[in-house]
Amino acid sequence: MPIRPYRPLTRVISAVEDLVFPPICAGCRERGSWLCDACRRELKIVARPICARCGQPTDEDCDACSLCGNWPSKIGAVRAAFAFGGPLRDAIHRYKYQSEYARASSLSELLVEAIERSEFDTHLPWDLISCVPLHARRRRQRGFDQSRLLAQGLADRVGLPYTSDLVRSVNTPSQVGRSAVERQQNVRDAFEWKGRRLDGTKILIIDDVITTGATMIAASLPLIHAGADRVDGLAVARELLR
Repeated sequence: MPIRPYRPLTRVISAVEDLVFPPICAGCRERGSWLCDACRRELKIVARPICARCGQPTDEDCDACSLCGNWPSKIGAVRAAFAFGGPLRDAIHRYKYQSEYARASSLSELLVEAIERSEFDTHLPWDLISCVPLHARRRRQRGFDQSRLLAQGLADRVGLPYTSDLVRSVNTPSQVGRSAVERQQNVRDAFEWKGRRLDGTKILIIDDVITTGATMIAASLPLIHAGADRVDGLAVARELLR
């Protein structure tokens, strides 16, 4: 899928943000960029062999593993741009927890890199981009929805429409520290689709970090119930379980 130029309005907004929030590298703290060239070289692609479906490292390449073997058939591939760690961990933590939301532009570029690396079947372009949204209460507390900004930035770059009709209707506790089974139970029925029917639509869902994929799948189910033909997932970073 060709990557289209960043839209002019988004470029203007990004330039204004750079004036208000001067870029500082999350890794080495040097001024001038959100992630300098040296720290970008430290980012690690999730090394193969991996599960072809959920993208987690495995002992050997496989079509599905114990994490994703029971996923609905309309869930396609779930991938991450890089492994969660080092400067990328610092960038995401500063982005989410220190309100450095101007980092969204830089992190969205990493999502584009993942698509350009052909992490997905490029013969299967998407019709819509959405995200794993925060609950309204959590969004008010944080001041922004980190996954929404990432998804909107990616949508602008690849020239696809973004939809905000996927909502988080249950304010679930954090997934941190929970087992795979506990994560599934924690986010069960936490999302709703508020938009039109999605019959035959192919959708890409964006999140900041993926671990077991439980939240991504829970967010995908309302889209499938609304008629989506296929839902893929993409995160900036993946926590490696092995």
